[in-house]
Amino acid sequence: MRYYKGYIAISDERDIPALLHIRNARAVTFDQLCGLLAYDNLESVRRSVHWRVSRLAKAKLIERFELERLYGQPVYAITTLGLTLLESRGHSLVALPSTVERVIHRTQLFHAVELVHIRLALAQHGILRSWQSDMEVRSRNLVTAHSYAKDYDAVVEVNLAGESRKFAIEYERTAKGSARYEEIREVLSRDKTVDTILYLTSDHDVLYLLAVELRGVAKRIGIALSDQFRRDTLNTRTLVVGAGAEVVEFRSLIAL
Repeated sequence: MRYYKGYIAISDERDIPALLHIRNARAVTFDQLCGLLAYDNLESVRRSVHWRVSRLAKAKLIERFELERLYGQPVYAITTLGLTLLESRGHSLVALPSTVERVIHRTQLFHAVELVHIRLALAQHGILRSWQSDMEVRSRNLVTAHSYAKDYDAVVEVNLAGESRKFAIEYERTAKGSARYEEIREVLSRDKTVDTILYLTSDHDVLYLLAVELRGVAKRIGIALSDQFRRDTLNTRTLVVGAGAEVVEFRSLIAL
């Protein structure tokens, strides 16, 4: 069989999982993609991953962002053509259809990459059972009656001492206004799907602001610094929102 010039053969066993990881995360660094594929036992050789993403980028199924000055490596995001391909293979997301004008804006790359760092930290500590990304959470919220009240950045299930624990993650890169936090308090209090929420931030000032703004929410809310969480996940010092301002290890936050 003869193929047109530029044709690319797509492997359901290797290419589709890589595209799904890139789509669901919205943006990943090369190292992160290697980590995600290795965690799924799909690809453990970095040279093979490099060959794969080079093919996918050349075919314009993924987009490469030159962010070596910040990450020391490129960042990848899926394109609308990549979304079209996934939809043709039965992998669609209601919240991210191929008809969108742009999948991700450059200003959103840093938020997405940090969330993948957080996911990999849980995986590398051997406790991650499942991870629903923000795009997957949004899609569920659009199509099911048993939805989350908020489009969380992630909904996670972990294995802690043989027991399953489910919680939501929010990464607060920058502070919001008071009016917006008032809305968030109302939304979180209405949500009946998760009992525990972990807020992560890279800034001490935002951490203390969250501790004030999230008081009164009918949930167990912990706040921690994301870089500490990535380094020492289960032992991360976590501020529990409330009158006592108790500080516990992350493992204690989700154990209760």
